Amino acid sequence: MDIVSKASLYEKQTEVGSVSQSWDATNIDRQSSAAVLPTTTADIAAGSGNNSDSGDNSEGIAASKKNIGMFSATAMGVSLMVGSGIFSTPASILGLVGTPSMALILWGIGAVISFGGATAFIELGLMYRENGGTMRFLAHAFPRPRLMLSYLFAWVMVVCIRPGAIAANGPVIGKYWLYAIGGDSSAGTSIGWQARGVGFGCITFVTLINILSAKWSLRLINLLTVVKIVVLLIIVITGIIAAAGGLNIERNTNWSRGFNGTSSDAHSYASALTKVFWAYDGFTNLVYSLGELRRPERNLPWSIGGSVGIVGFLYIMANVAFFVVVPIDVAVNSEEILAAEFTYRVFGHQVGRVALPVLIGFSVLGAICAQTYGVSRLLDSANHVGFIPYGTRICGNHRRLGTPVNSLLIMYALTLIYLLAPPPGKVFDLLVDFVQWSTWLFYGLAAAGAIVLRFTRPRHPLRSFRSFHPLNILFILFCIYITVFPFVPPSKGKDDAPYPFYLSPLLGLITTLVGLAPWYFRLVWWPKRSGDDLTAWVEAEEHDMPDEEPATPAALGGQQGYVEHEKNEIAVV
Repeated sequence: MDIVSKASLYEKQTEVGSVSQSWDATNIDRQSSAAVLPTTTADIAAGSGNNSDSGDNSEGIAASKKNIGMFSATAMGVSLMVGSGIFSTPASILGLVGTPSMALILWGIGAVISFGGATAFIELGLMYRENGGTMRFLAHAFPRPRLMLSYLFAWVMVVCIRPGAIAANGPVIGKYWLYAIGGDSSAGTSIGWQARGVGFGCITFVTLINILSAKWSLRLINLLTVVKIVVLLIIVITGIIAAAGGLNIERNTNWSRGFNGTSSDAHSYASALTKVFWAYDGFTNLVYSLGELRRPERNLPWSIGGSVGIVGFLYIMANVAFFVVVPIDVAVNSEEILAAEFTYRVFGHQVGRVALPVLIGFSVLGAICAQTYGVSRLLDSANHVGFIPYGTRICGNHRRLGTPVNSLLIMYALTLIYLLAPPPGKVFDLLVDFVQWSTWLFYGLAAAGAIVLRFTRPRHPLRSFRSFHPLNILFILFCIYITVFPFVPPSKGKDDAPYPFYLSPLLGLITTLVGLAPWYFRLVWWPKRSGDDLTAWVEAEEHDMPDEEPATPAALGGQQGYVEHEKNEIAVV
C-alpha cells in the first residue's frame, strides 16, 4: 500500500473551528485535556446525581492510556475465545448431535457466522472508538426509547454475562488441575467443590493483577495466549499424526460411521449451537477497550478478523484430533475434561495426565484475564455516560494505579456469587446456557445496528471499513435461532438434565427484563424530576465528528507529515 493510500485509511479528522485534526490526535486530546465529548458526558453525569468530584480515588475514564497494540489486541480476542470452550464443550456438543461429523459441521458453521458478526463489530468499532463497545453501538443505532437497548445490554453484561462466564470458567481450571494431580473427575460433589476452590483462587489472582497494573494484565493475557496456541497446536499436530497411523493407539469408528446416528431434535441443535458460540464468544472483547487501542484503523480489523480466522481453524482441527483418538462413548462421558482424556491416551501418564492438563488450565485462566479486563472497562464506560447513579464515587481509574479498581471489585463480588451460590451438579452447562442467551440476543441487535447505521449515517466520517451485509444477516438469523429454540421442548427422552430445559434461557430473559426497572428510574423518571438529559451524550458524539468525508493526506502536512507521524508512533505490546 502506498503512503497516500495508507494515510487515507489512517486519517480520520474532526473539526474544531477552522482547524482539522486526525482522529488519533483528537482521541489523545480527549484524554489529556477538557475535550468536547468527555466534558459533555461528565457534565451529564454530574447533573444527574453523580458526584462530579471523583476525590482522591479516581480520575475517570478519560484518563485511559493507549496500552493496546496489535499483538495485545489480537491476544484479547484469541485469549477469550480459546478459554474453556474448546476444551470443555466438544463432549457435550457430541452428545447433543450424536456424531462427530455433525459436530464438526457445527464448529465450521460457528466460524463462518462468527466472522460475519466480527465484521459488523469492526465497522461499528471504527465509527465509535471510545471504551464501551456494544453499549455505545446500540445507543447510536437504536437511541429510542431513551437508550433502552444500550442500557439493558450494559445491565446484563455487568450483572450476568461476564460474571457468570468467569464463574463458569473458574471450576474448569480446577477440574483440569485436579485431574493432573490424580483427582477423580467422577467423584461428584467433593471434586465439584474442590474445583470451585481452585477457581476462587484463580479469579482472585486475576482480579489483583488487573487492580495493580493494566500493562501487566495485558502482558499476562499475551503470555497465556501463547500458551493456549501452543497447546492447541500440540493437539492438532498430534491428531494429524494419529490419523495418519503414526501413533500406537486403539482405532475407533468415530469418523467411519459418517452421519449414522445423528440427532434430528431441534432443541438439541439449539443447545449445541449455544455451546459452539460459547467457544467462539470473545471476538468482541476488544471493543470494550477501544479507547485504549492504538491506531484502530489498522489494528481493529486485523486483530478481530485475524483472531476469528486463527481460532476457527484451530477449533475445527482440534475436534478432528479429539475424535480420531477418543471413542464416542468415552468422549461423551468425559464431559469437561475431554482434552485431558485425549492427552492421556496419546502421551501417557506423565505428559498426558499431568503436563498438558496443567497447560490447559492456564489456557482457561487466560480467558478469565481477558474477560476481567474488558468488562471492567464497560462498567467504567456505563458510569461515564451517566447510567450509574453516583457513579464517580464508585467507578473511575485510581489516581496512582491507573486502573478501575472499584469496577474490578464490583465484578469480583458478582462473580463470586455465581461461583459459590449454585448447588453442585451440572452447574457449568447451566451457567453457559444462561449467559449465552443474553449474549447473543444483544450481539444480534448490535449487528442489526451496523445495517441500520449504514442507512441513518451513510456518510459517517470514521467508517473506514464496511461489513458484508449478507454475512451480517446470517449472523443475526443465527442469533435469533439460538435465542428462540432453547424454549422449544426437546424430543421425548432427550432431556436428561437435572433442571427443566427452559430454565437457562428463561433466567436469561428474566434477568434482561428486570433491567427495565433501573432503566426506567434512571433514564425516564430521573430526567423528568431533575431536568437532566442523560441521552445527550449520543448526540454529542455524533456532532463531535465532521459531516463530510475525510480530507486528503494534506491534513497531516502531506506525505512527509504522515511519515513523521508514523515515526513518532510508539509500539506498545
